[in-house]
Amino acid sequence: MLLRVIVNPECIKKLTLPQVPSSIDELKEILCEKLKIDQNFVIQYEDPDFGGQLCNLCNIEELPSDKVTLKIIWEVFKTASVAELPGNESTGSDTDFTLDTASISSNLSSPSSSSVREERWPCVFQIPNFSYDVEFRLRKANEVYEKQNTTMDVTRDVKIEILDKLAETMYSFKAYPSDSEIDQVAVALVSRHPCLRELGCDTGCRGWKMSLKFKMGNYRQKLRSAGCSELGNKRDDGSRVPQKKPRRSEINFLPDNPVGLDDAALEHEREQLELEVKKRNMDMMILNTKMETTFPLRRKEIVNDQPLVSVIKERWPGLFLEEQVCTEFQRITCVDLKTTFMTALNKYSNCLIKMYRAKSKDLGDEMKMILDHFDEQTTDIVSHRYSTALRGLPLYLRERDAISKTCVDTDLEETYTRGVKLGILEVMEDNLSQATKRCQNLAIILEETVVVEDLPDFPTAFMVLFGLLYALNIEYPKGLKYTFEAVQNIFVGLGEKCTNRVQSLKNKLFTL
Repeated sequence: MLLRVIVNPECIKKLTLPQVPSSIDELKEILCEKLKIDQNFVIQYEDPDFGGQLCNLCNIEELPSDKVTLKIIWEVFKTASVAELPGNESTGSDTDFTLDTASISSNLSSPSSSSVREERWPCVFQIPNFSYDVEFRLRKANEVYEKQNTTMDVTRDVKIEILDKLAETMYSFKAYPSDSEIDQVAVALVSRHPCLRELGCDTGCRGWKMSLKFKMGNYRQKLRSAGCSELGNKRDDGSRVPQKKPRRSEINFLPDNPVGLDDAALEHEREQLELEVKKRNMDMMILNTKMETTFPLRRKEIVNDQPLVSVIKERWPGLFLEEQVCTEFQRITCVDLKTTFMTALNKYSNCLIKMYRAKSKDLGDEMKMILDHFDEQTTDIVSHRYSTALRGLPLYLRERDAISKTCVDTDLEETYTRGVKLGILEVMEDNLSQATKRCQNLAIILEETVVVEDLPDFPTAFMVLFGLLYALNIEYPKGLKYTFEAVQNIFVGLGEKCTNRVQSLKNKLFTL
């Protein structure tokens, strides 16, 4: 079955399905998976009985079996147009909860109610509803545009309303949207309201894009003047410092304190948290709650003060638990580290090993040993496959440093941690009677200190190490920067741009 899917006027996709879906819900799930969108939409199709006019899809049997054009109608648009028609009085349920109020008026988009974002930048940016009078004027102007192809004469008050609302919505996802993201918003604006298109412009929104850039700068300046932690660039004594910005797609880089809690109150919570971690039987619910509450204080200390890892471990011991590393990563990036990382590893590990074998002669004896060790395994093949893919990644990317070190359980720890800024330590049993030594312990080393140990396997240790780089705001080491950049961009899906070396790897993986 061949589908032509109109997401918006600027995004029209072609999809091939092996068979006709059995239900509308199944079709929605397929579209969400293929197009990376959520399910807040209805589907229209071009009905051949009416000369290809669009009709709402109410029964999956109405679809032609060979090929069809579908159009996605976002529920936020439908709700807005129905509620604002003159003579239609909305009920409480219509006005109190719509898709728009859920996504725009929630704590994600209202910095005054919560400073922690819980969503990343959407694949399809949905334009929020403006005030009633502006929406009314836009709807009338859109009707004129459809009949006469005449654009709207945008007055100053209408433009200010539009830009203010869009800036607020953009900031709810990201403080510093990229050029392409701002362009996405401008395109979405003129797609929803064609009367705002600019004649004589290829995209029809170049002027809106420039206005949005300036508006975002002004919006950030207002928040900075109000004392927003994320945008602040002054010390307590009033002197200016270089602006600290997210560098690796962090969403909550420097959030403000929760409403009603100052630094003193958060410090008290931290002390209670420290006591809880020292208990033999920790209450994980209390631990999770206090870690969530103290997140802004922790980020300020880590980002602004840049303390040693040993100092952070002493003040925040709960941060160095495997589960909390993943949770902290999700607070910072809004990405489920474990699920995303392991899913990508399962998807790409076979391809990576195939690429390693193809270039094993050029990659030296160490790569040959890694591949030979993998070929010798007869049990727990999946785990060994994951480990082989990760161990070979630095060698394939021609990095200078090794990601892991090996010692035996009778060696002194200081012997192998001395001088190690970052890495994984594998402790093997010291048993000469066995042909192959078993791994007794896997630990993470940061700044010559073992910060996490007793990890179950190498892939988990690698994942925790990557998560700690975000949680502790540590730069990628020069000798492994391509490895971690590949994990960030390919395995976790964070960041739009990458170096040529990583882009080359990405292209090969996506074509195999």
